[in-house]
Amino acid sequence: MQRKSITTAQAAERLGVSPQTIQKWVDAGHLPAWKTMGGHRRLDADAVDRMVDQRNSHFGAHAPVGESILLVEDNDVTAAVLEAQIGELRPSARLRVFGDGFAALLDAGREVPDWLITDIDLPGMDGLAMIRQLQSNPATRAMRIVLATSHTDAELQRFGPLPEGVPLLRKPVTAEALAAVLDAPAARTAV
Repeated sequence: MQRKSITTAQAAERLGVSPQTIQKWVDAGHLPAWKTMGGHRRLDADAVDRMVDQRNSHFGAHAPVGESILLVEDNDVTAAVLEAQIGELRPSARLRVFGDGFAALLDAGREVPDWLITDIDLPGMDGLAMIRQLQSNPATRAMRIVLATSHTDAELQRFGPLPEGVPLLRKPVTAEALAAVLDAPAARTAV
């Protein structure tokens, strides 16, 4: 009997993560996969469905349906780790990922996310400048914001004061620290 298979893109859509995250999960042994004669990756559809069921039963009650999260991180490895953590913590959330503050600012203006999780040191426009712009706009100031950085307190001084009421996570961000912030009722920024 032949196993039912799906593509990496199909698995990513079912699990609500990027194809790159699926590839990392396959490489780490979390999802069974194989390559076709043409070199394309195929995943066991039943294993993907089991992962969807497990995630929904374990994490599904925490995230509102339709919740949107904007992740801004210029380091590809850190972005993939955060994307996987968000996928585990908020499997039903719609996640948009950007590598620079300016593009993320434009995107947030078009579709205001429920959450903004951003690095501070970004190319083009740093995370704090982006947050100041978003908080000055009545249409975007109510989103919840989380900052992430690997900078020390002394290094952060060059960016100016941190926004009041915005949680700061130190990199590498653990899933537990991210969950604590996402589940905290006080994470909403001051208006």
